Amino acid sequence: MRAGVLFAAIALSGSAAKAQNATDSGPYTISGVVRSATTGALLDRAEVMLSTAGDQETEVAATVTGEGGAFRFAHLAAGKYALAASRRGYNPSRYQEHEGGYSTAIVTGPGLVSEGLRFDLFPTAVIGGVITDDNGDPVAGAQVTLYRQQQQDGETKVVRADDDSTRDDGSYEFDRLHAGTYYIGVSANPWYAFRSPQLGPIDGMPAPPPPPRSPLDVAYPMTFYANATDSGSATPIPVTAGDRLRMNVTMHAVAAVHLEIRMPKPGPRRGIQMPELQQDVFGSAQFQPPNRPSVSISGDQMVIDLGSFAPGQYTLRGFDPNGAGHTTSLDLTGDQTVDFSASGPTADVSSKLEMASGARLPPVTMLQLSPGGGGSPLSVPASADGNFDLHAAPTGDYTVQVVSSTGQLDIVQMAASGAEVHGHRITIGSDPVLLAASLARGSVSVSGFARREGVGVGGALVLLVPADAQDNADLFRLDQSDSDGSFTLNRVLPGNYTLVAIENGWSLEWSRPEAIAPYLARGVKLRITGEPQSLDLPGALDVQ
Repeated sequence: MRAGVLFAAIALSGSAAKAQNATDSGPYTISGVVRSATTGALLDRAEVMLSTAGDQETEVAATVTGEGGAFRFAHLAAGKYALAASRRGYNPSRYQEHEGGYSTAIVTGPGLVSEGLRFDLFPTAVIGGVITDDNGDPVAGAQVTLYRQQQQDGETKVVRADDDSTRDDGSYEFDRLHAGTYYIGVSANPWYAFRSPQLGPIDGMPAPPPPPRSPLDVAYPMTFYANATDSGSATPIPVTAGDRLRMNVTMHAVAAVHLEIRMPKPGPRRGIQMPELQQDVFGSAQFQPPNRPSVSISGDQMVIDLGSFAPGQYTLRGFDPNGAGHTTSLDLTGDQTVDFSASGPTADVSSKLEMASGARLPPVTMLQLSPGGGGSPLSVPASADGNFDLHAAPTGDYTVQVVSSTGQLDIVQMAASGAEVHGHRITIGSDPVLLAASLARGSVSVSGFARREGVGVGGALVLLVPADAQDNADLFRLDQSDSDGSFTLNRVLPGNYTLVAIENGWSLEWSRPEAIAPYLARGVKLRITGEPQSLDLPGALDVQ
């Protein structure tokens, strides 16, 4: 089950139970104990909440555990219930919760086990420390970013988890952390940094020569614990439940470089679209805030001085006169000027859209190309027979979407000549492009039971794997089986799939073909066709 609305805490009045038995509608009971996941100790004063399971959860009852850590909800009707718990010093959690909001719902009914549950809570961990400069003085106002290694979309990634700003004493802290592997990155500007004033042209006169560079024209590189200036060299911080770790970082000032952007002055109805400088941090682009930027306009040209930066590898996102987004890789070893005055290369794109079912396209169908480098999507309406033509599309990477007056249409399959296609992404070069796509309106819901030797298995990873998994990552669907083994996969698009259930599979990098391949032979083959419907598997899905 995937949670509809994640809870932050359970609100109770004092230590008394709230609506201990909120209903008298059935003969079933959900009961168990709350324990420390690290020591096994039974936890008193833990707040436990019972809700109806589904997208719109409704609280049924809540209680507080006593000295033995026990909780009990009686007189329940047959159905599915979400169970959540929290306690001071522990991370709030749903029952058997995994990353992505997946958890196990408790199912009540004849012959089902819903009592004697063991609900494990993990103690919170804390990472804190002090950011100092070369002289050992605290750096106030630094942005400290916490990154966490986790499973995301079937692969191990390092993702941004939280941010903090240092206090006057240079301190920062991240609390309520789960066990895992973390990294710390710090961005700041030296308080004493100084740059000589830059004088622009006056009344059409050429700009005077720049003044001598100040010895205080310095910047801090983005710095990762322990004192690395690129994320690839950052030191991982292993955290176990209940840890209290102190990680200090020293910022080292270096001579700054400056970046100047030249572009046409915007028209009277268009605002200034400020270019953005980004750095690659753990495989994702992270915005680097400008330090004392300035804008000057002379005639029809605008000059944007993004300010002072530490030398390094950057990506510049900017916009040409047509408003199209472009990215430029920069090796800033010294001062540099980038000219966005001219429009970049373009290509003509034509396409044929059709419904996979053979039905006519919905009225007012629009194809949208969203640039990977930012900027407004390129939109063009399709004719009644599904043809469209887009002239002078800027070269680059785009995500393809199709919308209509009846809502978004899902792309079942896409191919192109004159361009590279990866799933729903297309890379347009200088050659004319012919794009073809088949579409589906709505999707299929697939339901079933994950079992082993006839007994339902809760907490298993249920994964729907497309036949061409390499280039169709957006076709994967997953769920976590509930206590009776039941699961539901929503928004499944037409195509050929293999359905598998894997116990303890939540750390599996299932997006890698070599990782999921050993499980496919025992999976269930499915062919999804047609318009919206619900599909109930006739037999049980074997848990591996």
